[in-house]
Amino acid sequence: MEQGIAAAATSLQATGGADFLASIMTTDRFPKACALEVETADGVIRVGGCAKGAGMIAPAMATMLCFITTDAAVSPGVIRSLLRRVVGRTFNRVSVDGQMSTNDCVFLLAGGGSRVFLSPAGAAQLGAALHCLLLRLALMMVADGEGATKVVRLRVRGAASDEEARMVARAVADSSLVKTAMYGCDPNWGRVLSAAGAVLPGRTLPNVYLEIGGVRVANNSRGVKLTAQAASVLKEVMAQREVDMLLHLGAGRSHEEVYFSDLGHEYVAINSEYST
Repeated sequence: MEQGIAAAATSLQATGGADFLASIMTTDRFPKACALEVETADGVIRVGGCAKGAGMIAPAMATMLCFITTDAAVSPGVIRSLLRRVVGRTFNRVSVDGQMSTNDCVFLLAGGGSRVFLSPAGAAQLGAALHCLLLRLALMMVADGEGATKVVRLRVRGAASDEEARMVARAVADSSLVKTAMYGCDPNWGRVLSAAGAVLPGRTLPNVYLEIGGVRVANNSRGVKLTAQAASVLKEVMAQREVDMLLHLGAGRSHEEVYFSDLGHEYVAINSEYST
């Protein structure tokens, strides 16, 4: 490893970004990078990042790697606080296969090269930029999920508590049956409600409803008989690369939002042909 580091150091150059991106990829189908220029209250700063990850992206990052840099001048304490909060709302809110590993990290390096020293207002603007950047990278990972053909945005509304909203969202996003239904373009409302109910033992959800692409497919825990027009719209929705799903539990005011990929034949091929 030390020899490899020494060899890599001799190749360092300002235009080596593409080489670095390629070096961290494993089963990724494409490199993932994004950069922003931000007009803060204190001056213009830049923030950029790159990441790898296509499988085992749950429940909290798992096998993903992410490297972020900014030329803002900001203290380690502020950086740490911003990063922890933003990671919680981006990388920790996505799922490819519901599996995990011990090897993950997100680095944020602030070099201060811009000589823009951030005030509290400027730091808040950096936080907003980080959220945009990391969410973009997180969605790239979902889109690049092993064998994935769809990205599903799941919004859980009407939960009795924040914890309930989080548990239900994660249960649906990680459900193999829900994921395979999405792969098959099947708006299977029963699988979604079943996954939600599994983490709410002893509870009934008489007022729950589910909408996919704006089309209500379940109401009061029962399937909806669709009109020909609604069925046609739903068929088009399910064929898209991006699908929006709203699950309203009818039990309170808490909410959560997660993103997940579908699960198909290629995922099985990749992971069954893999050999240690």
